[in-house]
Amino acid sequence: MNRQTMIKKLNTFTVLLTVLACGYAFGAPYVDEAFTGTTAPDWTFVTGQGDGPFLTATDTAKTGDTDGDGWLRLTKDLDNQSSFVYYNNAISTSQGMIFTFDFVIWGGSSGLGDGLTLAIFDADVTADAGGYGGSLGYAQRDGGIDGLAGAVAGFGFDVFGNFSNPTEGREGGPGQRPDAIAVRGSMGDTRSDGYEYVTGTDTLEDFATSSANSRDDAVIHTVKITITTDKELTIEWKPENDEWATLIDAYQCTLDCPDQVKFGYTAGTGSATANHEIRNLSVTAVPEPATAIIFAIGGMLIRRKK
Repeated sequence: MNRQTMIKKLNTFTVLLTVLACGYAFGAPYVDEAFTGTTAPDWTFVTGQGDGPFLTATDTAKTGDTDGDGWLRLTKDLDNQSSFVYYNNAISTSQGMIFTFDFVIWGGSSGLGDGLTLAIFDADVTADAGGYGGSLGYAQRDGGIDGLAGAVAGFGFDVFGNFSNPTEGREGGPGQRPDAIAVRGSMGDTRSDGYEYVTGTDTLEDFATSSANSRDDAVIHTVKITITTDKELTIEWKPENDEWATLIDAYQCTLDCPDQVKFGYTAGTGSATANHEIRNLSVTAVPEPATAIIFAIGGMLIRRKK
C-alpha cells in the first residue's frame, strides 16, 4: 500500500471515528418538543387557576397560530391565572442536563406580571405546583401555600421581580428585581420551607414586551441552561436578532439532585398580567470532550503507520 492510499484510508477512518464519537458525546435528546403543533405527547397540563395552559395551534380562531406554528401558552393576559405543565417521563442526571428553549412574555394589559419558571423536581414525587404570584408556581407562599413537591431547582423568568424577594414567605434573595432570571433551590424538610434563593441576574434589557398587541411585536429569547455533573450552573441567552450572552457563568451550586428527575413549566399572573409562552424545547446530556479523544487516537494511528 502506498503512502497516499494509506493516508486516504486513515482520513476516512478518522471521519468515521468523529461521527461515532460525536454521537457518543452528544447522544439523542432526552426530550425534544417544539410545542408548535396541536398535541404534546407525554405532557400533562394542569390548571391551577383561570383558563389554564394550552397549545395555541389548537385555537387558531383566537390565537391566529396554525398547526406547526404554535406555542405553549402557560397563561393568558388575564388576571389571576396560574398553570403547571410537566413532562411525564423521568430523565437521568448522571450526565448532567442542558435545557434549551424559546420564551416570550408579552401583553401586559394590566402591567406585566408575574413570570414563568422552569421547574425541576424529583421523579419519585407526585407532581404538584407551588405558590402563585411572586412564587411563580415554584416556591412556598404565606397563608399555608406549599412549594413545588420534590423541588430540585426553579429557574424563574421574572417580570414583576418578586421571585428574588424574601417576602410572602420566601427564603432569601436580594429584594424585588424585575426583568431578571432568579434561581431558587430545593424543597426543605417539608413543602413549607426551603426553596432558598441561590443566585440570579441583575435587571435585563428587553426581557418582556409590555402592551404588545401581538407576539410579532415582542422580543423572543432563546435560553440555554447547563447543569454539569459537578453542579456547575451556566445560563446563556440570545435575544432575537442578537448575539449569545452568558448571564451566569459556571456558578458552583449545591443543588440536591436525585438520580432521576422530571421537569415542567409553571407561570402565573395576579393584578399584573401577560401571555407567558414557550417553544422549541430540547433537553440533552452535557457533551463529553470527544474532540480531544479523536485527535489523540487519530495521531496515534498515523504515528503507528509511518
